[in-house]
Amino acid sequence: MMSRRTLINLALLVVVLILGAVAWLTPDEMDKAEFQPLTTLNPSEIMQVTIANHNGPGFTLKRGPVGWSMTTPYQVAANTPRINILLDIASTPSFEQHPVPADRLKEFGLDKPRAELLFNDTKLIFGGTHPYNYRRYVLIDDTLHLINDHFPHHFLALAEDFISHSLLGEGAKVREIKSSQWHLYRNQTGWLLEPPVEGISVDQLTAKADEWENTWTSKVQKAPKKQASDTFEIRLQNRPTPLTFDAIRTERELLLAHKELGLAYRLPLESTLLNPPAQSD
Repeated sequence: MMSRRTLINLALLVVVLILGAVAWLTPDEMDKAEFQPLTTLNPSEIMQVTIANHNGPGFTLKRGPVGWSMTTPYQVAANTPRINILLDIASTPSFEQHPVPADRLKEFGLDKPRAELLFNDTKLIFGGTHPYNYRRYVLIDDTLHLINDHFPHHFLALAEDFISHSLLGEGAKVREIKSSQWHLYRNQTGWLLEPPVEGISVDQLTAKADEWENTWTSKVQKAPKKQASDTFEIRLQNRPTPLTFDAIRTERELLLAHKELGLAYRLPLESTLLNPPAQSD
């Protein structure tokens, strides 16, 4: 017959094994195993996303052959990695589903929703959060869902938050950079700099063009109405018109304001991007 101590040890072992099995499964894996997804949409088949909230103008994103773009209120390349995270909402677990009559929408914060999100033609309306578990109420058609509140920073975002952080666009090839102080351009023989700098190498000129082509910014925002310290005109291969940026430097930030779009791209204060090639090292 087993002693009391042995029985206690066996019981503790069983508890440890159960806890280990639970810990082995991540919360997301448990959610997917036990609960239905919020929608039946396949994220890879979502071709258009529209977001409307109270934090700024609504905006629309469209999937293209090589990534996503924003069509309103700006016509510009979009932040594809962030959109891929946003699409996870479509398949996030729905813990509860209940029909909700129109006269009860206020109880769930749906009379004045926080945001509306369209995946293709499927509308998701985001209300308040549950008072105890803080999960988010989402209305689809006339069904109320309860989901983990992992996505408010996406459906409450500004249009500017979903714009690509690539300054010139991925794959851009520079053929000319012109400011009030210096002019770098490419002809049939290679790169030239005006005014010329004695002893400057071809590698330094090429590195400056590469620096502009590969610049990723930390933030995109509306362009402020501030005095520019300089203006840069960038000509790209396969683009007939130049890109024009106003350089705006303050004590706290360095911005390149895209004149055509009305957007400003934030650079580190210590960035050498605007320096002529000889001063970049």
